[in-house]
Formats: sequence, structure tokens, C-alpha cells
Amino acid sequence: MNTIHHRAATAAIAAGLLSLASCAEGPETAAPGAEARVDLAAGANRRPDVSLAIEQAERRLDVGREIAAARQALSEVLADPAVTPDQRDQARLAMSRVLEAEGDPEAAIAAVESLLGDHAVGEPWPLQKAAERRLRLLVTGSEEDPLPEEPGDASQASPFARALARYFPVPESGPREVTIRVLTFGGSRDVSERLRTFAIAPAIRALRQEACPRCDDQVAINHKSYGTDGWVQIPAARPRLGSSLAVFYFDLGNQRIPARYDADLPLPTADIVARLEKGEGVIAARERAGAPPAILIAAPRRAQLPAVEAALAAMTELPAAPVSVPLPGQLEPAEIQAVVRGSFGRYRVCYEELLARSPAAAGSVPLRFAILGDGAVADAAVDTASSTLRDATLERCMVAATTALRFPGVGQKTTVVYPIEFSPGG
Repeated sequence: MNTIHHRAATAAIAAGLLSLASCAEGPETAAPGAEARVDLAAGANRRPDVSLAIEQAERRLDVGREIAAARQALSEVLADPAVTPDQRDQARLAMSRVLEAEGDPEAAIAAVESLLGDHAVGEPWPLQKAAERRLRLLVTGSEEDPLPEEPGDASQASPFARALARYFPVPESGPREVTIRVLTFGGSRDVSERLRTFAIAPAIRALRQEACPRCDDQVAINHKSYGTDGWVQIPAARPRLGSSLAVFYFDLGNQRIPARYDADLPLPTADIVARLEKGEGVIAARERAGAPPAILIAAPRRAQLPAVEAALAAMTELPAAPVSVPLPGQLEPAEIQAVVRGSFGRYRVCYEELLARSPAAAGSVPLRFAILGDGAVADAAVDTASSTLRDATLERCMVAATTALRFPGVGQKTTVVYPIEFSPGG
């Protein structure tokens, strides 16, 4: 059984925060007798009739009726050479909904992949997030985005970055230039920068300096990194995959890459999942003719990916076969923190009820609880010996809120101490 003391992750919950939520602006109301106008165009370059046609088609799709009429309207928009690029993208995205409604999910997926593929990675466009959410929903059944990672600190180039340097040779004649492209799907830029996993440019310079300390090495190194939210950017990245170091992050949650992209990965997804279900991390690499390698960093849970990447960063050569990375089975502190922070609204309700009775109430309420193997909470209680804010009603409310929490199931029990700070001024 593991005990985690989460003393550093305290949070002030201010009653004044609620006033922000009550200040939302409502729609502007015209004066009596005035003419109310709605501009269907999003800008001067958009044609209202086309925008209206797309909007009406989307409304038909929303209610699930007149699918044929929606298809006809969208087909006419897509056949019109005068529509703007944004309108065309919107119509193509809506057409994928038509295909889904007609019972052809594969065609719906292909339509979104084609739309994403027509936009280059690293160049944002208005419907990018909507298209990514739709692809994620069609392939996995969920629109959930990966969670952000905690920032880290930079350090010097990793051994693995030095191993990768050989895939980016400096020309011995002509312009002495090297272009490095790193394309990542998922993961955390902050973790990679802290570990210097893919710091290939400084690795190249260090290796050349070691080989010839007195040489006046004038080499221009152009390093370009393209980080994406995850696998939904694979279609858009295809034009660059053949010239980039491709890094794929994989977990059994929302960074699980669908099998339809197996051809891009160093290892089939079925093999990756089988290894992860044993509780271990996985590192795999595949060399590609005329291109830098493709690399896989995989872990059962997202919070474990930095540990797997740390193992990769310490490698001195590209692994010829998949490598298993032993991982501790217990929950990571960041996972516990994320769940508790996600439920601060429940604790705020408890505190506001206390403030109604005692406006100056403030202090720390340390919570003790056990996370069972299936992620459920048991034995929740307030550590009254170290609490600086004692109130029986508040404590009962907070214990109930804690008991309702659900954590990732890891098959073993973890005991947690988590103090929460309350302050009326936030």
C-alpha cells in the first residue's frame, strides 16, 4: 500500500469567484419599433446565401431529418467555385455528418481525414479544432482532448539525441546546411525539452566538436519542431512524415492511436495494447528508407509517459526491437491532483455554505482517504489533528465530496493525504 502526501498542491477557494459566472453578457435587444438585423455572414468576404445554405443543412443534420436535402445543399455549395475557403471547409465538415447519417461511417472518417490532410501541420485554420474533435469522435466515440502536462526544466542534450544525430548528416561539399524536422503526435513539449530527448541540433554540434576540437565548424542547422495534440493530426501531417523524425505517443486513454494508422507506427496497435495491458511501458522504433526513423513512446496511462520518455532519452542507440519499460503500478501524484482539482467545485459549495454562517472562516482542511484498486474512494475523513478550520458541517460535506471522487483503476490501494486551503479573498 502506498501513501502519498500531497502537501504542495494546496488551493485557495474564493467565494468571490462565483460572481464572475453571473456576469455573462446576454443578447442585445432592439428598442421598440427598431428593426432587428442578423448578419449571417462572418465577414465581408463571405456570401450570406452560402452561409445560410450551410447553416440550414447543419440544422437538418442536428434534428436528423431531411438528410437528402442537406446533402443536396452541401453538394451545391461544394460545386460553387466562388465560395470562400472557410465556407468550403465548413461544407466539407458538414458533409462528413451527412455520410455518417447515411450509415457510412468509414466514408465520414475519410472525409474528415481528407479535410485535415489539405491543411499543413503548424498552420492553424478556423475549423481545425472542430475537425479534430469530429475525427476523434468518429474513430473513438469520444471528443475528449488530451490533458495538459506540467511544465519542466531544460537540460543538456540527451544520449538519445546524440544517437539520432547520425540521421541528419552534414554535407561534406556544397552548402553546409542541415535541416531537422521533428513531428510529434501527443506527448508534452515541456517534458521533451526538460529531458532534451530530441535536442538533435546541439547533439550534432557537440559530436562535431568532439571529433575535431580545433576545427572552425561553420554549419547552419535549421531545426523545426511540429507538435500536435495527438493522432488526429496524422492526416494533415502526411506530406511531412517522409522527411521528419516522427514521434508517436500512445496510452490506453485518450492518446490511444486507432488501428487505422498502423502503417504509420513502428508497431501495430494490437501489439502495443497487449504490452501495455501487462502494466509496462513500451519503446519502439522503425527505420525508414530515405527518412529519419519513426518512434513510439507508450504507457498504460498518460501520466506514465514521461517515465517512458526518460528511459528513451537515456538510450545511446535506436532500439532494434521493442523495449519494455518497467513502471510503478501506483497512481502518479499528478493523476491524484488532477482528479481532486477537477472537483474543486464540490468543495467550494461546502465552503460557501460555511461562509454564509461565518464570513471570516479560513484555514486548511487536510483530507485523508484511500483509493482502491478500481479507483473508488474509501475511508475518507478529515485529519482533525492538523486541521486549522474546524466545522462539523463543512467536514461532513467535504468527506461526502471526496467519497464521490473516481480515480484511474490501477489494481492496488493508495492512501492519500491532501490538504485544501480555504480563504474568503481567494
